[in-house]
Amino acid sequence: MSAMSNFPLSALRAGPLGPRLVRRRVPAARSLAFDRTGRRYPDRMAFALVGTSNGITALDADGHAHFELDSGDVSRLARSTRGCWAIVGGGRLLRRGDDEVWHEVAEVDGELTAVLPFADGALAGVRDGQLLRISTDAAEAVSGFDEVQGRENWHAVPSGDPYVRSLAATADAGAVLANVHVGGIPRSTDGGATWLPTIDPEVDVHEVRGHPSDEALVVAAAGAGFFWSTDGGVTWTEHNDGLHTTYARAVAFTSEGVLVSVSDGPFAREGAVYRWVLGTDEPLERCVDGLPDELAGNIDTGALDASGEDAVLVDQGGAVYVSGNTGLSWSHLADVEDAHTVVLA
Repeated sequence: MSAMSNFPLSALRAGPLGPRLVRRRVPAARSLAFDRTGRRYPDRMAFALVGTSNGITALDADGHAHFELDSGDVSRLARSTRGCWAIVGGGRLLRRGDDEVWHEVAEVDGELTAVLPFADGALAGVRDGQLLRISTDAAEAVSGFDEVQGRENWHAVPSGDPYVRSLAATADAGAVLANVHVGGIPRSTDGGATWLPTIDPEVDVHEVRGHPSDEALVVAAAGAGFFWSTDGGVTWTEHNDGLHTTYARAVAFTSEGVLVSVSDGPFAREGAVYRWVLGTDEPLERCVDGLPDELAGNIDTGALDASGEDAVLVDQGGAVYVSGNTGLSWSHLADVEDAHTVVLA
């Protein structure tokens, strides 16, 4: 999910939806943090935010944790230039302000599955395959998304009907890309009025990301491996050299290249993370320094994030690992119970 886009949300063409919307301030669960021995310490600047079944845990750079938001299940976190966003309890969308307080932006009927923040709101995917435009006083269906070419070929996965699993924008905000599971990556360059398919749906895309500063670069993690694009997501190239297995679930940009997670399949007990310097002929290189031989389960969509030289991941056992050198080496930061998703704060 691109956090750097200034794509004008008002440009998206929408149809009436009419869900129930609420707006309210959501207070932080605690004003003081506690280290892992239970000792109280003054608030520290969060390095990463972890979404769990019970809310959001903030971690500082030394691994000290405090429970920042008591909200129920947090299924997805996303970064933006105006704070972090969270999908909570299925249908609630919250934003973390500069004051580190969470504010509810909207509550909609249906289960939200992905969020892409913009300057004046957000785009959000819904479990039933819809795409919504959300602002502080409205939530509307992006009508053009319902007419995307090839939509009739989208198909169900064991977890249910096709749905928007992740969203991204190019760095210049000229294109929006919606990763449908399973339905490829439809792309729009006219504010959502029309969409065109860009990749074979059968590669089974799990996450799409736009580069934070280069509008030509877009990457995707898919069941068929790692894919990258040098034309803003119009065409795609597979690059799986070096991978021990090609089932990929998450991807993120660093200042040097990309990180991508892989495993043996959707129910894998063990996973791994690889790094690649974009545009080189080199194979992807497995990240081993500071990581266990096998991470617990899949590093899933939304469970890997990076910005500049910093990176963070959480495995399905709740272990959080961080890197300060684009994934060359890692260290264990903390263990967070029932963790689903993580972002750099």
